[in-house]
Amino acid sequence: ASCSYGTNNKYYFKRHLLRHTDSKEFTCTKCDYATYDKHYFKRHLLKHIDSKKFKCANCDYETNDKYILKQHLLKHADSKQLKCANCDYETNDKHYFKRHLLKHTDSKDFKCAKCDYETYDKQYFKLHLL
Repeated sequence: ASCSYGTNNKYYFKRHLLRHTDSKEFTCTKCDYATYDKHYFKRHLLKHIDSKKFKCANCDYETNDKYILKQHLLKHADSKQLKCANCDYETNDKHYFKRHLLKHTDSKDFKCAKCDYETYDKQYFKLHLL
């Protein structure tokens, strides 16, 4: 499958290229998590800390990651900022929105070699292969 990632930032481009390698330089000693990216690794390590620093005021959700809490808080928002032009799907999460938009394309880049399963979504494909 071809990759459509694009940026003018050299750092982001180099970091993105690491996604296409099998090299996982950073491995967690507490679980089987491994990554090529130091930033993602540091964020992952926060999951193993018992005391949660950031707490949601709307529910009992807690996390050690400020960004993750911000993403969580969007779930409580009444108005959704990202709206699909092809259907009534709405969300505040950019990742889920981009993933949803793929459903409206005919392109199924991930095809199983053992059966006729095909999908537009890398995560779904990985689950299928299990």
